[in-house]
Amino acid sequence: MRIHTYTAAEAGLLVNSYLVEADEGVVLVDANLLQSDVNALAARLAALRKPLLGVFVTHAHPDHFNGLPTLAGDDVPVYASADVADTIAAIADAKREQWQPVYGAEWPDRHRVPDHRLADGDAVDLGGLRFTLRVVGAAESHADSYLTLGDVAFIGDLAFHGTHPYTADGHTGEWLEALDTLTAALAGFRLLPGHGGPGDVGMLADQRRYLMMYRETVRRLAAGAPSLSDAQRAELTAVMTAFLPDAPLSWMVALGADAVAAELAAEPAAEPAAELVAVNELRS
Repeated sequence: MRIHTYTAAEAGLLVNSYLVEADEGVVLVDANLLQSDVNALAARLAALRKPLLGVFVTHAHPDHFNGLPTLAGDDVPVYASADVADTIAAIADAKREQWQPVYGAEWPDRHRVPDHRLADGDAVDLGGLRFTLRVVGAAESHADSYLTLGDVAFIGDLAFHGTHPYTADGHTGEWLEALDTLTAALAGFRLLPGHGGPGDVGMLADQRRYLMMYRETVRRLAAGAPSLSDAQRAELTAVMTAFLPDAPLSWMVALGADAVAAELAAEPAAEPAAELVAVNELRS
């Protein structure tokens, strides 16, 4: 078995797609965003001179499912958790309406919803390889999951490794809870993230610290309001770029500001002791 990584340029959000090469064929994990990257990924697949046996989609964001029609056509099986498939079906048209005017021909004209729906713990055997899916639920997106293959875990966007993350779906509290559980579940695995290079569970701890700093900064700036002003979004960006210096995708800091402010405004007030623990963790 060999795992080949295709990483988009920054315009394509530096998203990773993984080609898992077995003797009998290739399995794709996540399908990239922009048509030019999807075409390059298709060429990379063709160069392996083996059939595509199946595709897994880790979560319901277009940079992980946009390329499905080009790469899988209508016949190659596409696997995802049931909630990921349902969320893709619910959001794909709206995402196209929102972003195709921005990206033009780079945004595909159609999408494909995963048609092989999996539950937590389901295993799929392809090309002599056994992939096991684990359902996470709302975290970075409205519906997240990860896959294990031997001692490798494809974690989608449960942790961004060395880049600023996407927070605009407004589930950062649930994301933090998921990270606490995943640290134990993924101990000993080699983690392959949706953005950034491979690593170990240390990247989950790094993501947790980032989210805590982001939430506490938004909480301070918003002061209970469900949105931030332009000046406050600029201050948030300055804080987070200082927290993660020289990291790409810094424009996503402001993108999620209002969603997280609204999320925090709807949460019960934290106990003073909990707030003190959070601040101390960020300082350590």
